[in-house]
Amino acid sequence: MSALDLLKKEHKLIQRYLDNMTIAQDLLIKRENVPASVIDSAVRFAKEFMNKTHHFKEEYVLFLKLAEKKGGEVDAQIVSLRDQHERSRSLVSKIKETLKGYEKGDEVAFSTLAENMGYYVSLERSHIHRENHVFYPMAEKVFSADEMASFDAEFAKIDEKQGKGTYQKGVELVESIEADMKAKFGAVYRDKYEDIVKEHGHS
Repeated sequence: MSALDLLKKEHKLIQRYLDNMTIAQDLLIKRENVPASVIDSAVRFAKEFMNKTHHFKEEYVLFLKLAEKKGGEVDAQIVSLRDQHERSRSLVSKIKETLKGYEKGDEVAFSTLAENMGYYVSLERSHIHRENHVFYPMAEKVFSADEMASFDAEFAKIDEKQGKGTYQKGVELVESIEADMKAKFGAVYRDKYEDIVKEHGHS
């Protein structure tokens, strides 16, 4: 599996995660009590898998190499993508900050959580679409097979630094979110999930 194939695979897992966050946010808006464990696992996935692993590979390998290769031509666009990563991290921090109040039944925390989750999901969906349809195809065009192979080694170093099995740990966190949602909402969750998969064209 090439470095770009790996990033695309990680995107699919993130999209699955975002599908679940969309359902959770919709339920929160309707004042349904989404299990706090779902929010906690969502924050962990964002921090441990998306930020430390996936975004790190993009920022410190792909974006860096792409900027060098294009000689400043795409610098503004790359700055924009990095800014979106930073905004994403900020929203995750805000979501985490509301968790204690949410668990206590605080109405302001409830509303703030739903609002920030909506911003977060919207930002991430737009960001992934842009990478999948603009930056990854650009990388496929400009880098040779040998250059791509060098990314594989860089990615392997990042995975080793973060601890082996980072992808599988990400899968397990998403599965725990899904299990908690199914346990709490049953058929309502399953129906919503099917609708979202149809809408966004992935599973």
